Amino acid sequence: MPTATAHADPSTRRLSEVARHVVVPTGIVDSLWFEVEEQCAEWGDEFDTWQDGLGQLALGLREDGMFAATIGGVTLSIPRQVAKTFMVGRITFGLCAKYPELTVLWTAHRIRTASQTFEKLKALARRPSVRPYMLDNASGGIRSVNGEQEFHFRNDSRILFGAREQGFGRGFDEVDIEVFDEAQILTEKALEDMVAATNQSRFPHGALLFYMGTPPRPTDPGFEFTHRRREALEAKPDDVVYAEFGDSMYVECSADPKVGEVGGPDFDDLEQIAIANPSYPHRTPLISIKRLRKNLASNDSWRREGLGVWDPLETHRTVVDLDKWLDLTDDGPAADVKPDGLAV
Repeated sequence: MPTATAHADPSTRRLSEVARHVVVPTGIVDSLWFEVEEQCAEWGDEFDTWQDGLGQLALGLREDGMFAATIGGVTLSIPRQVAKTFMVGRITFGLCAKYPELTVLWTAHRIRTASQTFEKLKALARRPSVRPYMLDNASGGIRSVNGEQEFHFRNDSRILFGAREQGFGRGFDEVDIEVFDEAQILTEKALEDMVAATNQSRFPHGALLFYMGTPPRPTDPGFEFTHRRREALEAKPDDVVYAEFGDSMYVECSADPKVGEVGGPDFDDLEQIAIANPSYPHRTPLISIKRLRKNLASNDSWRREGLGVWDPLETHRTVVDLDKWLDLTDDGPAADVKPDGLAV
């Protein structure tokens, strides 16, 4: 399990040293990450050792040249302020710059989250070193009018942003990469609508799906995210961090599961914050951690959002699938017909 053991340089810690769980697909022999990393270095970005490992595995290739995770996708359960957007943003920008006519859909549950991510990545697109790769028009390949947010590259690759709650993602085809931000709020129906868009991907390495979020609340429609975590944890022994299994990737950074419990670590224990957040303190300063702590509504919110700690899996295990239950509903008998009985 991860510890907050001091390193002379915390940026040199490996993924297996900072994550609580790492399950990666079998058969990885190469990775597109090396191309992406080279491209990002040209743009002025550097990565911690654990980020370098994450990128290599997420873009890992099997002998046939296909993404090892092209079937099951890449799931990241990582607290806020640990550079999820930074990592996946660099991956998508790097691939778009390298490969012509790549189509990326970046979705969040809420339009506010999708817009915030777009604004963060806009600074990258406006760098002088990145501008030569963007569409050569008045806006520099950045479209943000009428709710249509998009980065358009000179080679006709595109990254489009939108909110699932507004139906974004339906009707697309030949999509190569999909990013499900706020994946803890991802319904089966939304997933069905969007994953089908990758069926005709023309990317030679296959389509790739990213699911990234924080542990869901009991009231969230978190079955899809929880299912991916459960499947990954069942694939490895409890006493090891790293395992290879199947065709999906799962990475979780989180504090001690007993944090906040009687006899367990305190919610504000700096050692637990360091365990949950591998970017603290060298990239995410303590003042940023304190700001997040102050603005989250409760200890429960902080435990999930700030420390990445999941509720027991049983909390999210549904007896009846909600979407299937709703499909069985009916308007009932006519107004002048009395039912024989009512049941819940």
